[in-house]
Amino acid sequence: MVIQLVLTIKNVRQVNYFLLNNIGGKNGVGRVDLVENRFIGIKSRGVYETPGGTILLFAHRAIESLTLDKETAHKKDAVMSRFAELIYNGFWYSKERLRLQKIIDQKRSRVQGTVKLKIYKGNVSIVSRMSDRSIYSMKNVSFEENKTFNKKKVENFIKMNARLLRK
Repeated sequence: MVIQLVLTIKNVRQVNYFLLNNIGGKNGVGRVDLVENRFIGIKSRGVYETPGGTILLFAHRAIESLTLDKETAHKKDAVMSRFAELIYNGFWYSKERLRLQKIIDQKRSRVQGTVKLKIYKGNVSIVSRMSDRSIYSMKNVSFEENKTFNKKKVENFIKMNARLLRK
């Protein structure tokens, strides 16, 4: 089954989670079996089913890959790890969680676009993705000989970074 999701900050709350749960559930998407470290110091096993959440997360990450630069994406991963830990441990109203929420909301505004996903037999695959806010450019990443790719600039970039490593 192929579905299309249009993700914007405004419509993420309007996504039909019941429909996504139904589609994902019928296709075996979103079942997680894990052993986790509890806040109180013990390990526990949990089996969770989040078909709609899994589909939405996959779609969101597909658009992030188009719209976030490398540094922002890496920082987002670090922030989200801490954010999740705070929530898991019950610190929803903590000052730290609220500060992180502001950072997330600010960066999230760039993440808008359309994703087509194929959902089948427990897998979610990207069919296509596009965004008006994309910083990805097909012509700028080609390694073929063309007007936008300059081998000499790349060689100089590598040499400059090699010098920085030697320091």
